[in-house]
Amino acid sequence: MREQLVVKAANITVYANGRRILHDVGFTLRNGEKLLVTGRSGSGKTTLLRSLTGIASELYGLSVHGRVIVGGEKIRSAADASRYVCYVPQEPWYSIVPPYPVLTVDLKSVGRGYSDAVELARLLNIEHKLYDSSTNLSGGEAQRIALLEAFLSNRKLVLIDEASSYLDRESKVKLVEAVRSLSECGVAFVIVDHDIVLWRDSVDAVLYMDRGSSRIFEDVSETPIYEDLSTLEMASKDLEPMQVKGDVVLEASDIWFRYPDSDTYIVKGFGMNMRKGEIVWLRGRSGSGKTTILKILSRILRPSRGLLKYTGGVRTAQLIPENPLHYITNPTVGEEMMGSTDLARELDLEKTWDTPITLLSSGEKRRLALASAYLRSPELLLVDEPTIGLDPWNAVKVLNLLRNLSLKGCSLVIASHGDEVGLISHKALSI
Repeated sequence: MREQLVVKAANITVYANGRRILHDVGFTLRNGEKLLVTGRSGSGKTTLLRSLTGIASELYGLSVHGRVIVGGEKIRSAADASRYVCYVPQEPWYSIVPPYPVLTVDLKSVGRGYSDAVELARLLNIEHKLYDSSTNLSGGEAQRIALLEAFLSNRKLVLIDEASSYLDRESKVKLVEAVRSLSECGVAFVIVDHDIVLWRDSVDAVLYMDRGSSRIFEDVSETPIYEDLSTLEMASKDLEPMQVKGDVVLEASDIWFRYPDSDTYIVKGFGMNMRKGEIVWLRGRSGSGKTTILKILSRILRPSRGLLKYTGGVRTAQLIPENPLHYITNPTVGEEMMGSTDLARELDLEKTWDTPITLLSSGEKRRLALASAYLRSPELLLVDEPTIGLDPWNAVKVLNLLRNLSLKGCSLVIASHGDEVGLISHKALSI
């Protein structure tokens, strides 16, 4: 028996303020098939997902042309799409509404049964967080909760934007297992991700995006981005940090912290000293406390006990959080970058110069926030996951920017589960 056609997208073309950002994109998926969408940051991947759901025009004011058919119905609005499609956006904090994740799981599991919900939560290694406050979730935990909600939605098609970006290696593997399990039940997937090796043996086809145009490949090894995965390795020698001998600027000893509504300490006995111009890498699994430590070091959170002291003339620290919109203060790229066209060109932001920041891709927002910090030359900069959602080319640019910032005398603490941060760091602390 022939497999049922789940989605057919044909001639998808999208304009923003008269500028074409997608051109004639199309694909088809049948029951249980999985399509990986990849390409450089800003190539139109997120816009494609938004077009499939109807929100590109309704929420973002884009002009969308072409045809999308899901479950045999032509999608004319977001309401039409919602009957067949579940969309997990790039920023996981936009996906969770209730104060406790278990409330959404209870609601979503009506069609599948609570035991199935618990099994999926266990498969995603997020079962232990269902009764925690949503505000205390790390980016990776929030992403896994959002994925759990999507998997419980009983929709024919699940769209996942930057599927593994906030996840550590173990959680990425569990995600692939969960997607494979649900696809065997007939769910079709469109997965946007830069980690193409992760999905190499698990997807049926690859849609490669380049400046709004697309091309279908049968295997990830055939795509242009696959050949460039060695970029980070080749650039490693150029990114090696210079030796630092400056004064100590930060002292932290025996730091403990727990959130007010929790009996469990998420930070236990943390300590570190760092010098002027030094880059310290905080590494660890999703939910291990990296983001909490950055908030403590920036004095957003007060430790339950322990000593934190700025020294060497440092008075304040700047924090670029996982959500870069919380750092950016101006409405457009050009204003945030204070007219620095050279840096915009270096970070591939020049074409977005007059674009409202709300219309930027996640990768563009992240690069903009880092560029803004670079231009303002802070004494101490704390950065949460600087390479999330970035392709290899832009990851190299960001790492080089952070390295140059340290050469200017800025001390940096970088929380990341990405091994590429090790290329520029002077020391690594496992959390």
